[in-house]
Amino acid sequence: METQIKAVKEEIENAQLLLLAIERQSGNHEIERLIQDANDTLMKTDTYMFRLESHLGRESPSIRQMTSHKVDQLKSDVYLIKNSLRSMSNRHENRKKQAQEKEELLKRRFTTNQETRLNLELDEELNMNDKLKHSSNMIDQMIAQGASVFDDLQKQKFNLLSINKRFHFLTKSLGLSNTTIRLIEKRVREDKKLFVIGVICCLIFMFCYYYWWQY
Repeated sequence: METQIKAVKEEIENAQLLLLAIERQSGNHEIERLIQDANDTLMKTDTYMFRLESHLGRESPSIRQMTSHKVDQLKSDVYLIKNSLRSMSNRHENRKKQAQEKEELLKRRFTTNQETRLNLELDEELNMNDKLKHSSNMIDQMIAQGASVFDDLQKQKFNLLSINKRFHFLTKSLGLSNTTIRLIEKRVREDKKLFVIGVICCLIFMFCYYYWWQY
């Protein structure tokens, strides 16, 4: 039992020495090597701690009570060393990343042609934005006109329905035949179809004119 505790303490001391060496080093390769050595040492420490706890579980209650506080202290030391090593590793990685970004920034060069190309691209984006705004306004106007036409058509529909009812009433009053009434209704339906076709053709013409004018 004491031999295992001594082995764990030796590994903890080795890990602490490696942490001190990491703090004093400035070279990236040397720091990475020391960090790897510290991780290997902590892996050995974990193995010894596992064996120590397994052996402690087989001891008598009196010996476990006497030795448990030593084991707890060793666990606490290992935990602190792991946290310190993790912080050092993160700090080293951040410094390494910052150095790489600084080096890439120093290597980057902006030429006059690149600046001119950027300005041209910006002008194109602004022109495109203006065209899109203008197109949006035109579409809004067309939608408003379409809504107005639709409202007018609905009003005309109600008026036509009212006229149709009056027409049927008058034809019945005048004694016209059903055949004559059907011919008149057929002519009305044909007129509606012609009107719808005319509206569609007008919309297609407006769209083609707008597309040609825009582009």
